[in-house]
Amino acid sequence: MSMLFDEGLLLEDCTTAETIVRLRRLTLNDAPAIAAALGDFAVARNLTQVPHPYGLDDAEAWLKSVADRRDMLAAGVSVDGALGGVVAIDASGATPELGYWLAAPFQGRGVGRLAVRAFLDFAFAATDLATIDAGHMLDNPASGRLLARLGFRPTGETDAFSKARGATVRLATSTLERAAWTNGQPAIETPRLSLRMPTRADVAEIARAAEAPIGLATAPFAELALTAEAQAFVLRAAREMRPTNLSLILRLKEERTVVGGVGWRSVEPGVVELGFWLGAAHRGRGLMVEAARATLEAAFLGGGAKAARANCRASDWASRQVLIRCGFQWEGSTLVRPASGGSLAADRFRLDRDTFLSFREWAAADVRAFGG
Repeated sequence: MSMLFDEGLLLEDCTTAETIVRLRRLTLNDAPAIAAALGDFAVARNLTQVPHPYGLDDAEAWLKSVADRRDMLAAGVSVDGALGGVVAIDASGATPELGYWLAAPFQGRGVGRLAVRAFLDFAFAATDLATIDAGHMLDNPASGRLLARLGFRPTGETDAFSKARGATVRLATSTLERAAWTNGQPAIETPRLSLRMPTRADVAEIARAAEAPIGLATAPFAELALTAEAQAFVLRAAREMRPTNLSLILRLKEERTVVGGVGWRSVEPGVVELGFWLGAAHRGRGLMVEAARATLEAAFLGGGAKAARANCRASDWASRQVLIRCGFQWEGSTLVRPASGGSLAADRFRLDRDTFLSFREWAAADVRAFGG
């Protein structure tokens, strides 16, 4: 049974680990670039469904068919604003299948790894996909190395007909399961908390944790109490360029419940802004201090940050204490605009990496998979 993707998943671009490479929605305007790229036999020969020769009419027909399909998620690979390739998941069969190609000028530059990794991260985070299959021709070992690096597990070999070659070719098949993908994602373990990237499966818990008045939070922060707001938060987190920006949810190990969120975003080269929120029912237990310290450790040691900033509402004494206990120093006052609009008075804080490391007296957190 085929899977249907939500409309609008790619209304906004997805970033990758490099600013020049992005994933974006495809349009009919991409037809000339697609026709030029797939008209190159050296590219088409590695794909089973692309004929040769391949022209503008073929590209336009394919783009129109993709626009009408809910069982395919396809994105253009933008490199410095130019369309460099396409990556897609076809969920019309028993198991969703990954496909991708790059135009010749963009091959051998690491673009494929960046684009496919970001696409897989987005697909697993924003949908309910359990498994993604893939295949590559045996005489295209570079594709096999890419899939292996992204965590795909070999499952065997099979025959397929290549339209461009006009012949049957041998394919190596592989699969990536959600559990394997999850194990490769950024994660932080503290004595009481597991910090993980949010996914679609967490939406209801995020909304439930945020439905009561927020216990403490940096300012501004997104409102998450409604399901639609929590869904939007998950999509934003999935589109972020990691490790430059990162959003995590806090889950209590003992109770296995979501209690809050923490993360950072780049505000200038080498400087990140720390953000956090905690449900009111979980205040007074030191959970946010524990999470914030571990997150700062990840930002400084795994994310490459040299300094961190944070804002908290002038009236939020509890959040101020969290920042102070992490080593932040007060810098002054400002006005910030929360997601609900308007403006509010806030205090500005800053923490340098060296200060944090010299200040740290607590046990180091278990930080995994940052910058991969």
